[in-house]
Order: sequence, then structure tokens, then C-alpha cells
Amino acid sequence: MWFRNLQVYRISSGNITLNSLEEALSQHALQACMQMEMQSRGWVPPRDEQENFIHAYGQQWLIALGVEKKLLPAGVINQHAKNRIAQIEKMQGYKPGKKQVRDIKEATIIELLPRAFTQRHKTYAWIDAVKSRLIIDTASTQKADELVEVLVKSMRGLTLAPLETQVSPSSAMTRWLSGDDLPSIFSIDRDCELQGMSDERATVKYTHHALETEETVRHIRAGKKVIRLAMTWDSKISFVLHDNLQLRRIAPQDILKESTENAEELFISDFAIMTGELSQLITAMVDALGGEDLS
Repeated sequence: MWFRNLQVYRISSGNITLNSLEEALSQHALQACMQMEMQSRGWVPPRDEQENFIHAYGQQWLIALGVEKKLLPAGVINQHAKNRIAQIEKMQGYKPGKKQVRDIKEATIIELLPRAFTQRHKTYAWIDAVKSRLIIDTASTQKADELVEVLVKSMRGLTLAPLETQVSPSSAMTRWLSGDDLPSIFSIDRDCELQGMSDERATVKYTHHALETEETVRHIRAGKKVIRLAMTWDSKISFVLHDNLQLRRIAPQDILKESTENAEELFISDFAIMTGELSQLITAMVDALGGEDLS
């Protein structure tokens, strides 16, 4: 398994050990939604075939947050509420007021909840205990915040902060496309997005397009900055760097080979390779952006 999107956090305080983390996660395991709950959050084993809440390879630990949500479409709620409002209007001889309508909708939700379908999803995260980093596999800031919130509640004394660098990604990407030297371990690919800094936020996107310096410099001189840039690290992993330091569309290049291993062996070897390579990539990117900002 490979992470496809990276949101990286620094573990700024908290003594995490494999045993203490396993115990903490097991005490906050995902439980099915209660009859009147809209959602439930908790930890689940990273693989359905295992019981442990952590898949460990040395000091690299894989965890997974499970979220169970009840599906109650707004259209269903509105239709039931509309029918009830019509009945009440007929009974009392006049239209319900705003407060009464609100109360009717709330009562409708309570009535429908026990009959709602449920849906589960997992958000994976990897703790690099060597580098003191938490890496979350999602492009959604909301899902990342959710996982961080539950992890901090589960592990007392744990403090997390988004990884920040001395040079902003946007400034560095803009300079690289202006002709400044890019660290030799990186290369620029064929996707990028530039955005104006005025209120209109004029945007120029290139997709599968050769990024000519003269053309991109013209946009930069016109007041645009780079907010997204496709790159490759060490000819091994391609990705898209965003201005908030997210790495998206992670794609290994010639790292994964066909294997005769069974599913469990393949999972173990993939995780070992992934953590080794992505840990180096994150460190190289931080170095390219002037080092980590610890202020």
C-alpha cells in the first residue's frame, strides 16, 4: 500500500512508544453509531485481517482512523418534514411559524435516524518515530484535522503542529519556474498552476504541457505566483507540490515490481519501501525549502 497524498505534522511533544500507542488506540476503538448518533469515530486495525491497531515496521507505524456515518440525505428529510408541516397546517388552520418549522425538521431527523443506512471509511496515517512526524494520507484538510483531533484526544500529552518550512512552497516554486536553480535531486514535470495576487485571483493552469521558462516568467512578471507544481524526486517518485506544503498525486516510478508474494507479504514489503522512500522525499523537500521552521 502506498499513500497517494501527504499532509505532514511535526510531533512537537509527547513520549510515544509502540506499546503506549497501541494501548491508547485500543481504548478509543471505533464503535458502531448509537441509534440516535449521526456519526462515530475511532481507531481500527490498518488491515482487516489483523487485530492490532498498529502495523509496525521498525520505528515506522501505520494507524487508521475509522469513521462511521449515517446517510440521511437532505432531500429525504425535507420531503418528510414537508409532509408533516402540511398535516400540521391542516390541523391548526394556519402555516407553522419559523420556530415550529425548525422544530418539525429536528423531530423528523430524530424519527429517521434509526432507519438511516451507515457508511464507513478509513483515513490512514503513518508515524515516523525517527523523524517525529505524523503523515496523513488525504488531500482533505477536514479529514486530516479530524484524525489529528482524535489522535490528540487518544494520546494524552501529545502535541502536533503542521510541518512548516523557512521558505514558503509558493515562493520557492515561483523562483524555480523563474529560472532559479532547483536542487539537483528534483526535476520539474509538466503540470503547474499560477494564480494572481489581486482580488480577482486570475489563474493559469498547465496540464501535460512543457513548462517553458520564458512563458512562465511572463506570467510571474504579471504578478502571478505558483501555487501548484508537478515534480519528481530522485527519478523515483512523482508528485504535485501545493502552496500549503501538501504533496498530492504521489506515484512511485519503477520502485514497485511484480511480485509472487501473498497479500500479507506484499503489504509488509510495500509499507517498508514506502516509508523508507517517502521519509527521504519529505526530508529532501524540507531541505529544498530552507529547512524546517520551528518557531
